[in-house]
Amino acid sequence: MTEKNSVEFDDKDLTILESLQKDSSRTIASIADEVGLGISTTHNRIKSLEDDGVIKGYHAVLDGDKLNRSTVAFILTTVRYRVPGQPEVLSQRQFCNDIKQHHLVQEVHVISGEYDVLLKLRARDVEEINDFVVEFLRQIPAVDRTLTMFVMEEFLSTQAIRGLKETETRVDAN
Repeated sequence: MTEKNSVEFDDKDLTILESLQKDSSRTIASIADEVGLGISTTHNRIKSLEDDGVIKGYHAVLDGDKLNRSTVAFILTTVRYRVPGQPEVLSQRQFCNDIKQHHLVQEVHVISGEYDVLLKLRARDVEEINDFVVEFLRQIPAVDRTLTMFVMEEFLSTQAIRGLKETETRVDAN
């Protein structure tokens, strides 16, 4: 069964995607060699993947430790949908759009369960995270409660979508 907004890929597309995830600065010629296609064909496939929104961008991966941003925290948040003194109902989307503007926030997710929103923050130290929670997050009238968890040790952090060749989105290439 195909998921909504899903695109079908052959092995060549998946190899291109995996290659670009590993190193997006590679030349099209080197990717073409790896995939076994011509440069023009490889370029067209990459362009098609970009046009279809499969490839959303190319970004440098920065080392938070070297930039003095080694403290990572996840914050679970519950949102009050009806805030006293405000006639309108606040949506999770509006809350998320507001909160994502803060420079410490790296990720914002609407989640299911006891909490409504999961935030990922990266900061210089615990104090900077504490200031965010006390002086910013908890000052938002819609925030009902928070639970902050600090990362003690990181084993994997990636934006890469792993296991592309093991998915059901594959079709045979000719």
